[in-house]
Amino acid sequence: MKRVLHSIAPAILLAISVGQIYAFTNFATPIAQTIGATKANVQFAFSLGIFFLGMGAAFFGKIVEKNIKVASIIGTSLFLFGLCSTALAVHLTSILLLYIGYGVLLGLGTGIIYIVPVKTMMLWYPNNKALAAAVPIVSFGLGATLSTLIFHIMGDWSICHKLLTFVVFYLPIMVIGICLLQKPLVFANVSVAHSYSSFKYKALLHDTYFIRAWLFMLINISCGLMLIPLAKQMMVVKEVDYSVGTVAWIVGMCGVFNGAGRLIFAWMSDKIIDRIDALFLISISSIAVLIGNFNCPQVIGFSLLMINALYGAGFAVIPGILAEHYGMENISKIHGAVLSAWGIAGLIGNQVAIFTESLFGSQVSVIILLCLLYGVNVINSLRLKQIHQSHKI
Repeated sequence: MKRVLHSIAPAILLAISVGQIYAFTNFATPIAQTIGATKANVQFAFSLGIFFLGMGAAFFGKIVEKNIKVASIIGTSLFLFGLCSTALAVHLTSILLLYIGYGVLLGLGTGIIYIVPVKTMMLWYPNNKALAAAVPIVSFGLGATLSTLIFHIMGDWSICHKLLTFVVFYLPIMVIGICLLQKPLVFANVSVAHSYSSFKYKALLHDTYFIRAWLFMLINISCGLMLIPLAKQMMVVKEVDYSVGTVAWIVGMCGVFNGAGRLIFAWMSDKIIDRIDALFLISISSIAVLIGNFNCPQVIGFSLLMINALYGAGFAVIPGILAEHYGMENISKIHGAVLSAWGIAGLIGNQVAIFTESLFGSQVSVIILLCLLYGVNVINSLRLKQIHQSHKI
């Protein structure tokens, strides 16, 4: 019962709150209409948010290692203040304040909160690290669904009022999560002075294993994000011609498949002999589900669902892989540093897909590019396995 109260419950409460960042599509149009900006300019706030999410995870890992309570308070404060600033930006019709509020403040807060429960869960469940880490990661994905539901319940309220209502809604949930969150007693009073002082981010720049893990995440996340701006377009082209209802159903199910992929691969990586094999399976499976589109464009809906599942799987298995290679002592810092790839992918993923399609005038070109990139990750995962095995020797 203690494990549920001090790990699972707060992990879900915190992660499901900050997961609303992936529901920005609900805010984009009404914000653009209210402040008189183009939707593209408003959407850039989301790209900034993902970038600073990655940077927050990367550079606040040390605070998470030292004190999860302090890290949680900082992350929650930045997240809620970011929502308040976004509401103020709408009221003042300021695109710059929107970028600062939703992009910088909310992004940083989300990144900090994202990594806080991951290590805590792995400490409570040392024999099922990947599955334990998947609990907050899946909750993060479900946060977008919860945010969307609340957004539509509020009906015709102004976007400014909706944003402030989210602040009021998330505040008690996150405070309760902070109060409940605890490390297991065996770790609660352990001094981290030595590990904190001995860890240097610079060392990671010369660490081949870290670089390859970072590159894997960059490619896997970028490929997932490449499909977001083109998903609907791909399903309504002449060769496919899905109905409006089918398109809506597939878009809605993408989140479910994303969460399912995280749970299934997390569970599997805890059971197989070498966790890194999960990265190989993610990459080779991604290529397999995309290849079918060359001969049968009608399977694009299935491909989109599966890529969403495999995209989520990468997030779920990487914490356990890093913990197995580096140990638990500095996992929040190393996991956070790897997640800086998320920030970079947030800026380039969508843009690369749009540029590729406009350059070659075909969505097939995007699928070819994705297959090539996943091919790089197949090689990358095999090399990671070699490095890890030599490290154990």
